[in-house]
Amino acid sequence: MMLAVVSMVFFIVARIDAEAWSSNGFIGFSLAYVTLAPLSKSEPIATVLRYSKTPDSSFSQSIAARLKILLLPLVLGLALMFTIHLIFGENGILQQIGGFLPALLGGLFILWAIAQGRFFGLATMNAIKVPHEGESSMDGYSPIPSLIMTSTLVVVMTFAVAEGLRFFLNSGQFSLWPYLISFAVYGLCIYVSWEQRRNASMHSATHTVARKWFWATQLFITWHVLSIFRSVDSASNDTLIFVEELFLMIITVFLAIWALTSKGEGTQSTLFTRENALFWGVAFGYAYAGSVAMITSVMDDVRTVLIGGHILVVATVMWSQRTMLEAKTIRINNDRGIVESLEELEIHDKGEEPQSESKTVSNPPGDSEPKESSNIETEESIGDPVDWNQTPETLGDSLDWEDEIELLD
Repeated sequence: MMLAVVSMVFFIVARIDAEAWSSNGFIGFSLAYVTLAPLSKSEPIATVLRYSKTPDSSFSQSIAARLKILLLPLVLGLALMFTIHLIFGENGILQQIGGFLPALLGGLFILWAIAQGRFFGLATMNAIKVPHEGESSMDGYSPIPSLIMTSTLVVVMTFAVAEGLRFFLNSGQFSLWPYLISFAVYGLCIYVSWEQRRNASMHSATHTVARKWFWATQLFITWHVLSIFRSVDSASNDTLIFVEELFLMIITVFLAIWALTSKGEGTQSTLFTRENALFWGVAFGYAYAGSVAMITSVMDDVRTVLIGGHILVVATVMWSQRTMLEAKTIRINNDRGIVESLEELEIHDKGEEPQSESKTVSNPPGDSEPKESSNIETEESIGDPVDWNQTPETLGDSLDWEDEIELLD
């Protein structure tokens, strides 16, 4: 909530021709949460930064305790903002560099766009549960049902965004271009990730993960493709574009926190942990919001920059459809192979010895019960006599050495 409020305040500051203070504020609060992220592991600081809910207290009674956890980030963010102003301001030591801070922060929007696509891929992949059981298929499971379902979702997404906005804004006419562009990108995604999807279809577990993840990523790609179309369309206004970018910023922050707190792909990071993922996500949110604010306030051609950001998000997610799906398929297959190997492994007790087959022999006439005789195997005893005085045979005893040795250069 403080992220949204502070971002709106700094955005208003940027709109009243105070871009330097606005950029300093966004950078200061982002650095404040970057500083607090590793410090949050400390128990004294963690008690100040976290709210522990008590079962007896109501929401109204806990407001003071909830607001208390915002004091340290707020004070540190404001302190860093004034420090940056003293260093990079008009009378600062590095005032020449300070003039480029708003433009530099706006240019980082490209980097945040790539991070947005990566965070979305990680968060959605980690959210999909892998089936514990499944069956293999020699020819692979058919991709036709998945393609039909994804096509339906793309149509619904395009219709809801294009026609919904046209209905609420009461402007523009029906256009076929959004549908054509959405399906053109959809076909390109199928072509790019076809080999990885075919490998995933060889088992029902990986096929299920690939199908669900392709649905989520394709809807996200379609959303950004439609955003590109609206930025090109002259009927869209800048207010709508800013609202959409702000909404994307909030979603990206949640995706970043989700991706960092979920079980990641591969080894766990010591820098990004479950305890400090919230602070990294909020720090990313301030930097992302600052980039959007600087773009809409400083740069003249706002739509071109935003279009470039959306294109980078689409390209990042499309590339993730190849790389992340391939890595996930290999990991699932390796885990399944380990489980199958353990299931086939027979473990015997250390003291248990295999039973030897016994033979029943005929009894003498006077015996009333049969007797069993075990198989007798002739084995060399480990304690057979050894001649300890015998000279051991060494390597080279059987070789005939000549007196003259020829050296070859």
